[in-house]
Amino acid sequence: MVPPIDATAASAATTIAPARTVRDVSSRQPARWQNARVIDIIEETPDAVTLRLRLVDSADFLPGQYYNVRLTVAGRTGPIQRAYSVASSPVPETSTIDIGVREVPGGLISPQLVRGLSVGDQIQVRGPVGRFTWTMEDGGPVLLVGAGSGVVPLMSMVRYAVAADLDIPMRLVCSSSSFDSAFYHRDLANLAEQHSWLEVVHTLTRDSSDVRAAHHRRIDHRMIVEAVAGQLPRRAYICGPPAMVEDVQGWLGELGVDPHWVRIEKYD
Repeated sequence: MVPPIDATAASAATTIAPARTVRDVSSRQPARWQNARVIDIIEETPDAVTLRLRLVDSADFLPGQYYNVRLTVAGRTGPIQRAYSVASSPVPETSTIDIGVREVPGGLISPQLVRGLSVGDQIQVRGPVGRFTWTMEDGGPVLLVGAGSGVVPLMSMVRYAVAADLDIPMRLVCSSSSFDSAFYHRDLANLAEQHSWLEVVHTLTRDSSDVRAAHHRRIDHRMIVEAVAGQLPRRAYICGPPAMVEDVQGWLGELGVDPHWVRIEKYD
């Protein structure tokens, strides 16, 4: 995943700490850089991984937030940092986080993170950061729209809803070039099968024959009309390339979704 360039701002089967609010998180002192140990590397797609990190100093985070990561890069005088969204749930604990990373050809950091790390290695992180967040207090129904690695923070929201044993309706629209390149497509299929409140809609932009996808084109106005049909969302979260984010934000406004409750995060 690449850094955000713009962002706006039930009962449980087990005991769950009260949800933190954006205000709680925003009032904290800025986090310091800390070492995080890689405890697992999960291949999500041929060019993307989940890095499971054990933090030295854990901090409450909200579903949708991200951590900054910095590495020393050959030929550069100082470390380079990028932001990567957390894909895991803050429930039940936050000492371990999953970040989703897709390799950017020619990138300074992502190739090292995707292909150059091993279990036991340490990297430096700082966070959590961001106001692109959803918790049970925000309610629903919820519409999530993500393209490419923009699905990563939305996955944190879905996993949080599962871990907190919520039944708030969620509809997730995922755009990918192909099904095999779609972040978390296996996990999402399993979760949608287990939880009736979750609906996952895939659209593929470069594979017109895969029947596992409901659509085979870029996210467009008609697709968003279908996504809100019969269930106008109370909250909407859009993450991905700027043009897609702005288009969907505009379409939702036209369809009657309160702009105050539409949150966006853009990736370059």
